[in-house]
Amino acid sequence: MPRQILRFGDQLMQQQLWCWGRDVERAEGNLLMEFGFERHRDCAIDPQSTCYRLDCDELHVSLWGFGMFFGRRDLGGLYINRFDFRPRWAPIESLAEGIHWPQELPAFARPRGRAQWVRARDLWSGLLRWIADYEAWVQDTSEPTYRSKTVETWLRPFVRAEKMSAAWHFLSNQDWNRQSKPLSELLKRYKLPRGAK
Repeated sequence: MPRQILRFGDQLMQQQLWCWGRDVERAEGNLLMEFGFERHRDCAIDPQSTCYRLDCDELHVSLWGFGMFFGRRDLGGLYINRFDFRPRWAPIESLAEGIHWPQELPAFARPRGRAQWVRARDLWSGLLRWIADYEAWVQDTSEPTYRSKTVETWLRPFVRAEKMSAAWHFLSNQDWNRQSKPLSELLKRYKLPRGAK
């Protein structure tokens, strides 16, 4: 991935995790649970440590404050750390329910060989489209200004709330090399102006 895409993805993922955290605390009800996630807490060590899990047919998604897991039965699974937009792959479709801390995750690494790379790329595009679809769902089902207000409360707002879904779709298409405009100009359409909230 080009360095500009990595930086853009890093900041967008940090904003997304912030938004998911606010979706949990939404006054009208937990949006993640409304979407179909189940909440799993680590009551033995820290009841505030929560994993949100979505298991839907062959798709498995886990969300924590420190990152995200996305797995599919036929492709394996990807883990993205909150502060590192480079996905890590493993030949596993789902995680154990008791994972609440980064050190409890299984080993993830770069894919090896053509078959693993093909599966990891398919997963990567699917993960980014899934986030885009979630953001579109939030825009459709919540109050009209909900996501904008959520982004405004973050200390480092980066992408316009109404452009979050489109930004994730842009990343999932991975066609920036086939565009006639410079990458910085393509990314500008999603970003908030510096200092804006």
